[in-house]
Amino acid sequence: AMDPQQRLFLQVVWEALEDAGLRADQLAGSNVGVFVGASMTDYGNSLANDPQIADGYIMSGNSLAVISNRVSHVFDWHGPSMTIDTACSSSLFALEAAAKALHSGQVEIAVVGATNMMLAPSQFVGFSAARMLSPTGLCQAFSENADGYVRGEGAVAFVLCREDAESVVFGPDYGRLLHVGLNTSGSTVNIALPSSEAQYELLQSAYRDARIDPEDLAFVEAHGTG
Repeated sequence: AMDPQQRLFLQVVWEALEDAGLRADQLAGSNVGVFVGASMTDYGNSLANDPQIADGYIMSGNSLAVISNRVSHVFDWHGPSMTIDTACSSSLFALEAAAKALHSGQVEIAVVGATNMMLAPSQFVGFSAARMLSPTGLCQAFSENADGYVRGEGAVAFVLCREDAESVVFGPDYGRLLHVGLNTSGSTVNIALPSSEAQYELLQSAYRDARIDPEDLAFVEAHGTG
């Protein structure tokens, strides 16, 4: 009765620990935080439609909250453990929560990630009816030909730590997190439509708070909605 999203996220967390040169037994009982972005519940919805196959594990096995909680349970981590659902931005909100926990000293190590699996046609039907999905099957967010977005699935996890962390020795260092900025569009023509002004203000504040000149950026990875 376990949602495959839970199992898949457990697997990528283990891989992230190995990549970071960390042993799970060394971290057991420590104040590691887990911050996950997730929003889809296709598997649980399918079970709910057939009560005859429901068992005692259906609730914990299909709760979004348990995606993060199960990781903390399996590895015996005592830090904050939360799953955040803000739809497409869930993983970035999870990253922001992890950054705050690290910055405040609440944790020295944070595992951050996201998981998404598409297991039912209903979401495709609904998004298509709302004209959100691209009929051409292409994300063209910065093109005048943009006609919607394309859904994706998978799971990812990575390990963050404070620069002054002394409790463990890490493996490869892939980069530094300088800043995470968040805002929302407020009132727009449609609840699903973003505000270009709000996005502009967010980017400007993020550059300012991170003390980065936009001219120095070499690569930008953007959300694929178009």
